[in-house]
Amino acid sequence: MAEVIVKMKFCNKTHRITVKMKDDGDLSLHVATDCPEVKYYAECLGDTITMEDITDISSSRIMSPENLEKVTMTCLAPNGIINAAWLETGMMSKKLAKDVKENVISFERVDDD
Repeated sequence: MAEVIVKMKFCNKTHRITVKMKDDGDLSLHVATDCPEVKYYAECLGDTITMEDITDISSSRIMSPENLEKVTMTCLAPNGIINAAWLETGMMSKKLAKDVKENVISFERVDDD
């Protein structure tokens, strides 16, 4: 099982994403969130994602415009799902993830107009 927590400080929302490999090769997905838009998005995805969803951006339901219709383009929840799935499938190193703990987007320079 892999679990990723996405903290969106801009909107003060948190998403706890859990992914687990199933016997049939698909992945179970659970998204606990305090954001109504991400909750709707997670409901659109359902409780199962596939290898194709995490490896082929053109056919991925995770990146599907229809599923993302209520989620802003800056939301990191979709990337959190992909990261959790990649960890669970071994496409990202669990050891390295434990060592680095997080990836960060920082706003280094924002000029006032």
